[in-house]
Amino acid sequence: MDFKLAVELTKEIRKVKGVISVFSPGAAASKTLKNVDLVVLHSNKNESSLKIVDELVTDKLRVKQVNLDELENDAELKSAMSGEGVLLHGKAVDVTAEGSKLKSRMILAYDTTKMSQNDRNKLNRALYGGISTYRKDGERIVKEYPGLVERVHAQKLGKGVLMVDRFNSSMIIQTLKSYSAKWKEIPVWTY
Repeated sequence: MDFKLAVELTKEIRKVKGVISVFSPGAAASKTLKNVDLVVLHSNKNESSLKIVDELVTDKLRVKQVNLDELENDAELKSAMSGEGVLLHGKAVDVTAEGSKLKSRMILAYDTTKMSQNDRNKLNRALYGGISTYRKDGERIVKEYPGLVERVHAQKLGKGVLMVDRFNSSMIIQTLKSYSAKWKEIPVWTY
C-alpha cells in the first residue's frame, strides 16, 4: 500500500458526512482484514456516503467500510483494530472486551539456555512449584509447593511458553527478570 496516497485520500474521505475515523490496519490485522488498505468507520452507513467513499478510492486502495453496530458485533474486527494500525483521521475508537467475551491475555515466551543449570532449576521451581519430602517423628511427609503459574492461573502452551491474564503477567515477568531469563511478551485477545 502507498502510505502517502492513503494520507491524501484520507483528507478527502474525512469530508464525507458521517465518517468518524479512517485507519490503516497493521500487519497484526492482515489475517482478519486481508486485502484491506483502509478501514472507514461511519456513524451510520447510508448509500450516498458509501458511494462517495468508493468513488474517491476507485482502483487506488482497497477499503472496508463499517459502522459502529458492525464494529460492536465483529470480535475479529475489534481485535484487528486494537492491534498495530495507524489512525489517519478521527478519534480512536475504544475497543473493549465487554459483552464480546474477549479476554486480554499475554503470551510469555522465555529462554533459559544461557542460564546455569542451578538457576534454571530455581526458576522452574518458582514457576511450577515443587515437592519437598522429609521425615518427622519417623513419618515420611510429602509437601507440595504451588508455583506462580498455578497461583495466577497461567496456562503452559509449550516448553518455555506461558499464557496469562495481562494484569497477572507482571508477576511472572518479575520472576523471569530476577533469574536473568530472556523473554518476549506478546499481547493477545482470546475467547
